Amino acid sequence: MIEDLVSPGELTWSGEHWVNYLRLPGASSDSGMVSLFNIRWSPAGNGMAAWVWIPGDEGFRAICSGHREVTDFIVEIMAKTAANPPYDDELPVMEASFSQGGDIRRAPSWTIQTGAREIVATWTQIRPVVIANGTWPPCPSGNYCFSLLHFADGGSISLDGRLVGGAPYTRDIWQRTIGGQRSSCVFALAESFIRLPTEGGGGK
Repeated sequence: MIEDLVSPGELTWSGEHWVNYLRLPGASSDSGMVSLFNIRWSPAGNGMAAWVWIPGDEGFRAICSGHREVTDFIVEIMAKTAANPPYDDELPVMEASFSQGGDIRRAPSWTIQTGAREIVATWTQIRPVVIANGTWPPCPSGNYCFSLLHFADGGSISLDGRLVGGAPYTRDIWQRTIGGQRSSCVFALAESFIRLPTEGGGGK
């Protein structure tokens, strides 16, 4: 018997979120960032979108899109909930293809192809799963989240076959949700956001 039902509620989206942020020792900004959404359900359908932010003259900055309507939906969601790179940049949207590789238990990876550019993000040294279930303070009030969080102590990003410098680092953004400082490389599986009704019965 399921003891805890979230009902009534409106599903906002459900899917996966893969985050790979790298930083050089002593640096205050990232040397490479990949934030990839594999949306399994949303009002815009299902599809993929990834923010890629690699600075430098030979770097790459864009939103890679496998489904434009889903990409637009995620852009709107992130604009409401995130005020940090890479989500705060007005990046060009580029059509892309996505393929998953590796062993999800040990070293999963995503390859993004857009035009002549290829980005590969890999997660390694996977920690035991953290099961998150409850209200989600970073989002607007009335949002409930369920997620299976897999933090990774190792990670890499390559652009056109060349490794981006840097390594995962600890971030304090998790203090308000699951507590503690956590790795900047993490993938969230079975992630579902639900908008709860107000006390008067309407949505927020």
